[in-house]
Amino acid sequence: MRIIKLGILSVFFLFLVWTLLSLMIPSDVRISKATNIAAQPATIWRLVNDSAQWRSWHPWFGDSSPVAKSVRFHWETRNDSISEVTLSHPGVRDLHNGFRLHRFEGADSLTLQWYIDFKLRWYPWEKFSSLFFENSYGNMMQTGLEKLKSEAHGN
Repeated sequence: MRIIKLGILSVFFLFLVWTLLSLMIPSDVRISKATNIAAQPATIWRLVNDSAQWRSWHPWFGDSSPVAKSVRFHWETRNDSISEVTLSHPGVRDLHNGFRLHRFEGADSLTLQWYIDFKLRWYPWEKFSSLFFENSYGNMMQTGLEKLKSEAHGN
């Protein structure tokens, strides 16, 4: 009986320590990638603001991707310097994507920044899983930006 009590108390305190450690991880996480593109702003925004164009550059929206058919786009902001869209997929948390176009005086290209914002709940498994977002989402974003860059140069 003592061993069972010790086991239950140990599990409880380990979960408590795990939860307390997770509270030090922020609830709002932003992953951001950027690339320089030598193209007109209208060309870049045509590729970003038209969800049908995402098939040509976004790694998740290729022609054979089953994900592309069930994702819903909810555009929040679209102007000549920023575009924000929320991607909704059944059974998965919404992804809040933002694209910002930076113009620097004297530069021969524009800088396109793509960021994804995550709002996490207090659950320890969500907080600790956010430590791996850079590896999973960051690589996908960099690949997408490179494809978008080549699409913009092709037009």
